[in-house]
Amino acid sequence: MTEDQANAVAEALGGEPWNSGGGIWLVRFSRSDGRLVIASDDAVCEYEDEEAFDRGDATTMIVLC
Repeated sequence: MTEDQANAVAEALGGEPWNSGGGIWLVRFSRSDGRLVIASDDAVCEYEDEEAFDRGDATTMIVLC
């Protein structure tokens, strides 16, 4: 997703736009239980914590088609 899209999604849903590098923008949602939800233009993934995100170890993934 583009920076503008990430900003719009983050504003609408209460997340934080995040540039993951290479012009790729994501939206991060930090939950009160420490879990992390990441939305891209092709999937929404939940991670147990920041370390699981760094490893790419999603506990739940919804692929957007």
